[in-house]
Amino acid sequence: MKHYLKKIYFLFVKKFFDLLYSELKVADNNFFKKHIKIKKINLTKNSVKSYKIYEILKSRIYSDNNENVAIIKDNLIIPKLSVQFKKNFLIEVDKNSVLKTGTRSLLQKKIFGNVLSLTQGFSAINNYGHWMIDILPKLCIAEKFKNLNSFDAIYLPNIDHSFQKDTLKYFKISNKKFINGKNIKHIYADKFTIPQHSYWKLNKHQFATANMDREMIKILRSKFLNTIKKHKKKKIFIDRSDSIFPHSQIENYPEVIKVLKYYGFEIIKLTNIPFKDQISYFYNAKIVVGAHGAGLSNVIFCNPRTKLVEILSWRFKTDLLKNISIINKLQYNRLISSKKPPPLKTLKPDIYVPIKKLIKLIS
Repeated sequence: MKHYLKKIYFLFVKKFFDLLYSELKVADNNFFKKHIKIKKINLTKNSVKSYKIYEILKSRIYSDNNENVAIIKDNLIIPKLSVQFKKNFLIEVDKNSVLKTGTRSLLQKKIFGNVLSLTQGFSAINNYGHWMIDILPKLCIAEKFKNLNSFDAIYLPNIDHSFQKDTLKYFKISNKKFINGKNIKHIYADKFTIPQHSYWKLNKHQFATANMDREMIKILRSKFLNTIKKHKKKKIFIDRSDSIFPHSQIENYPEVIKVLKYYGFEIIKLTNIPFKDQISYFYNAKIVVGAHGAGLSNVIFCNPRTKLVEILSWRFKTDLLKNISIINKLQYNRLISSKKPPPLKTLKPDIYVPIKKLIKLIS
């Protein structure tokens, strides 16, 4: 009965917003070519890869703060610019849930000017790693295109977390320009400027395509490492025991910690450590060990010859850190759990670290 009533409620909500804004459909290629301006940006003079900047006039953006972002003009959802995920796969625009649900929100803000939009759904609202490898690269692309303070507003997935506030300071943007996408889900602008994502590909798992551009990593390093001082090299373990995700949890955690401490590792929980201190740890690391997760995206700031031991669940494998390691000339090592993970619904740790293999890698 509850499920039936919920279905009726959402149907009613969709009908209401269809009446208010008209029913949404997908724009065709001719509409896209007519209304979307595309400019290409190179990060450096010698860039091999170029990035696209899309510009669209008199349109709106709606995000469900989950897996869907709809760029809408004349009640048509724009392909290539809109974002829709299913189980971390980027899928076709005709699968965007907004087509079924409607916008579910009145227009919350109107900007009579040019808005830089970096919103992309749930992944970068609360996640440090996605902020680092998704949002900041797009901000760097936009900065190469135009002075960021020349935009009338900048629409971001979220600006509440300290790591978001800390990293944005490096771009020297007036705080008055920021619009918090976590609270403002439906926005209109005279003009939206939207940078291309640096590695997403259609019908691919977002981590399967996570091959960051060498020049992008170089730009991120130059942006954030200017004030970081060199210290004595340390061996660090990135402790994810406070993570809510099973793929970052270690079943034999006490045994792993005992071994690491014996070999002189400092145990670090990054959750409450300021951004500048986080990147200093990685910049000055001799060996980094940790389960795959957001915090390890800081290997962007490691120096050549740093040894990285990425501990992975059977369920969750990605080449993201391997690709970054190749670019930064790190000594990359992958340590796979010696047990298959329990069912996801149990929320039990995915990883059982093979201790002998760990010792071999760190001793």
